Amino acid sequence: MSLLDKYLKGWTLRTTRPELTPGRAIDVFLAEYDAGEDAGLAYIGDTKLYVDGATPEHVEQQIRVEVTEFESNGGVGHGEFVEVVGGSSYSAE
Repeated sequence: MSLLDKYLKGWTLRTTRPELTPGRAIDVFLAEYDAGEDAGLAYIGDTKLYVDGATPEHVEQQIRVEVTEFESNGGVGHGEFVEVVGGSSYSAE
């Protein structure tokens, strides 16, 4: 094993389009509310996650979402609101 191989062992590249697994719960910051979709909208890298059950009052809050479906080709997913887990991303809470 070369010195370079030893140095780079375990390194991986991050992606701007993560894979979201249906049935998995994740914590996200809700960026906006899309009235046309009647759902909240969170961005995870280049991925859009529409959150059913989220309201305009949940915008800028950290929430837990259970992923219900994900299309990896388009980078769009859907999930169900579970609970608020944190305050505004702009406050010092």
